Amino acid sequence: MPDITDESLKPKHYALAPKTGYVYVSAVDTPAPPTYPFEPDGRDITFTWKDEADRLATAKWVSIGNTSLENGIEMSVEGDDPETLGTWQVPALEVTSPPKSYSMTVNLADISIETLKLYYGAGDSAVTKGQFVIPNTPTTTDKALYIIGTDGKHVVAWYYPSVRIIGADSITLDPSALTEVPVRASIVKGRAYLELDKDNKAVPNTAKDGLGRVFPKTRIRADV
Repeated sequence: MPDITDESLKPKHYALAPKTGYVYVSAVDTPAPPTYPFEPDGRDITFTWKDEADRLATAKWVSIGNTSLENGIEMSVEGDDPETLGTWQVPALEVTSPPKSYSMTVNLADISIETLKLYYGAGDSAVTKGQFVIPNTPTTTDKALYIIGTDGKHVVAWYYPSVRIIGADSITLDPSALTEVPVRASIVKGRAYLELDKDNKAVPNTAKDGLGRVFPKTRIRADV
């Protein structure tokens, strides 16, 4: 796994205006692509790796295709604000740490079977002869999620080992704009970190649970 603390990959500053970006989904707890930093091109990402029991597995990150240019990915947080508690003698004695929940909204721009399954909350059984049958009872789709953005010289990425995806808002058929399919991914606990060695084998005792992992802005190549 590349060490992005390498000084040669350190950017001059950490602001980033991502010209392009890609969103990938995979099975829950699929390890993040081990070759970061890399220049994304939207193609699916496949690699083999071995777990701590030395079992070989194939990881495949599938691009969900086009997403909205006008409506970027919106990352949200919900929960109460911290509250200051005190006594008559000490007005600011403690500050609470209320629980938070995190989600994000992605506006998909492809009207495909895969995006329809995510929006309407359905599995493969909803597909018949290339047509999509909207289910009577929608259910969230459990996936791992990987988002990477780039300005051509630098990249930044978010990895979520477990999210639950379902439609977020209405679909509008507007003749003057591309149709968007908004979905919301609610972030839940998963295996947020697993270190892979140079042979993509899991390093024992490195797995850590969490909601996700962020790869800060990094040069794609040391000579950029």
